[in-house]
Amino acid sequence: MPESRRALAAARNAVRIAMLAAAAVLPGAALADSDPQQQTTLDAAAALAGQAAGSDLERVRGDVVELADLARRHIDEAGLDAALKDFQSPPWLREANGLHLWGVTTAGVSWFDTGHPELVGIDVSNITDIEGRFWTQLAEASARGTGDKVFLLLFPHPRTARSAVGYHTCFMLDDDERILCAGAFEDAPTG
Repeated sequence: MPESRRALAAARNAVRIAMLAAAAVLPGAALADSDPQQQTTLDAAAALAGQAAGSDLERVRGDVVELADLARRHIDEAGLDAALKDFQSPPWLREANGLHLWGVTTAGVSWFDTGHPELVGIDVSNITDIEGRFWTQLAEASARGTGDKVFLLLFPHPRTARSAVGYHTCFMLDDDERILCAGAFEDAPTG
């Protein structure tokens, strides 16, 4: 057999072996991608960060619930201190819809906020949304299960500073004094 034909045969065999190996591995990889239990918290947060809900309020609501679930999972996996550091950078921040995490204490002091960092350390218990709702009270009721799990506010959008409809959901941290919330806003067309 001439040398060029041997090289061609060897290349074909290598391709066949690679294809067989890929066929053996890909079904498991595809299954892992489709099974949320197999997806890491960081991968899920990155996937969420790559989406945008625009002005679809049902999608905004769903994104908020998903971010809160992922945040809780990440705290369980990484510990609170490490998770809070992580939450301040991608993939935990999403420009689209101002999707972000924020927190208040049961006494009404803002202790964490990636959307409105200027509020951290301030007693916000007397601040209302544009329609007069005390959002710290809504946050605590959401976290304790005594009010709406997901609540609506009219508040300045973190990116545009315009009044925007937003959904938020919250949960209590283990110290039973701090509340962590996920929030996002309708991104209205600007044109």
